[in-house]
Amino acid sequence: MIRFRPLPVMTLLTIAALIALIVLGRWQWDKYVLKSRAAHEPVAQMTISSYQPVLDGIQFVFGVRPDTHHPGWRVFAPVQYGASTVFVDSDFIEQVQAPRASEVRFPATLRSGAPITGASIRPEPAGPFAPPPQPLQRAWYVADLAAMGRNSGLSAVADYYIAGAYVGADGRATPNPFALAHGADAMPPARHLGYALTWYGLAAVLLVIYFAYHASAGRLSLRPPRRQQD
Repeated sequence: MIRFRPLPVMTLLTIAALIALIVLGRWQWDKYVLKSRAAHEPVAQMTISSYQPVLDGIQFVFGVRPDTHHPGWRVFAPVQYGASTVFVDSDFIEQVQAPRASEVRFPATLRSGAPITGASIRPEPAGPFAPPPQPLQRAWYVADLAAMGRNSGLSAVADYYIAGAYVGADGRATPNPFALAHGADAMPPARHLGYALTWYGLAAVLLVIYFAYHASAGRLSLRPPRRQQD
């Protein structure tokens, strides 16, 4: 026969903590499933031509390269394409501080008028913990295309950008590492799986501690009660 006399305050705190740990574990598990699927999804490609570069409209978006895991700033260069303005993610500057716009040249591949081919991506909205942008430095921590366009005095900004190839100093083009499917980002899916297992593991440890404490305090027993002797 199980005899259990729970401590009220400790029980309420344990239930609250247990719910929080399970919610966090489920959140990371869902992100693991979503990113695992996104890793195998093709990314839509598009090509534009007959455009005009907007030479003074460069903006910078902070990012961590998925291939090298190095932090830096993506160079978003706008081009006038028909009646709309399209940003092109065309280069990556590997440094922590935001670059000075006056020291960054407009990408030569876009000044030449050659067709632009790359992944067509609609950026995710900013999360609650994203750092605020620095419009005066043209520095953004999330690609807010409409705000970036307004910061450059541009209108009719497309709700997508083109992740074009990055051209190195040697002139060789490499695929854009940020050309990822919807739901994917720089963090690999396995990392989210590890986080999920950690949260679930903490929930299990919390239950063990809870019941172990009650057992040591004599409030939990699996043995039948002792018979009172006459």
